[in-house]
Amino acid sequence: MNKKNKVLITSIGLAIFSGIAATSSTFAWFSAVQNASVSFNSATVEYEENDLSVAYLSSLNTGIVAGGTANALTLTGANKVTDISGNGLNFYKPLWNVALDTPSARVAYDIEALAMASAGDADGYFVDFTLTISRTDTGSNGMMVYLGDGTEITAATPANAEDEKAVLGARLAVIDASDSLLLTYAPDADGSHDYIVAAAAETLYSVTGYEVVSDTSVVSSFVNYNTNDLAVAGGAVAIADLSATTSAPVTFRAWLEGEDADTVNAAVGGVFNIDLKIYGLSV
Repeated sequence: MNKKNKVLITSIGLAIFSGIAATSSTFAWFSAVQNASVSFNSATVEYEENDLSVAYLSSLNTGIVAGGTANALTLTGANKVTDISGNGLNFYKPLWNVALDTPSARVAYDIEALAMASAGDADGYFVDFTLTISRTDTGSNGMMVYLGDGTEITAATPANAEDEKAVLGARLAVIDASDSLLLTYAPDADGSHDYIVAAAAETLYSVTGYEVVSDTSVVSSFVNYNTNDLAVAGGAVAIADLSATTSAPVTFRAWLEGEDADTVNAAVGGVFNIDLKIYGLSV
């Protein structure tokens, strides 16, 4: 392997289990007042070479435990989540008006802004974990780190209807140390990611102060590049810039997007897996 432009692969596997009390509906969001049950099972990180390393740093979920060895990090834990909406930096949860809400005309009595500050805030809503990505020996110009081919959300059991549906409504956001959104991944290639934002002059689901916007930069697949120049030319988004520093924290957040047309009761009981392929390119 060319030392100057080596490709370093890190694999992270997450198993996420979704089980929701169901009613019949084909409308986006789950149609009854209920919580989706999603359990974070485990993550495994393996390094093919010593020039790139990944370590668990923190989580907004409680109960996550880091273990394994220096070359095989594992994360285990459990939490419960429900369908929410956001871009990874801010999340919202409509509180449906049971008396007025119908699948054809969603009505809420409030839209709750979720806390995003400390351990436990993600419990009941989404999966969150922060990793420290470090380089040890890539020359004086350092390294840029990317998500590569094989990064995806997949059904735990292929051809299982609930698993496949859960995948289609899933999202994964990647966030840097300055709390900036780097990219959003959607596995079903919708072409856009629709989500709730605060908007003072708008009304959403009968609640004043919110609207839905679309992000057309959503990513549905990843490519491995052999050099950093090719990655830049190909439009790849670096998840860590290790050219001027030797390490950086990167946060990953996974959730079920309520504004996705596939986040419906057909996903009840679904199970989906997240696999991250992380690699570095010398600058």
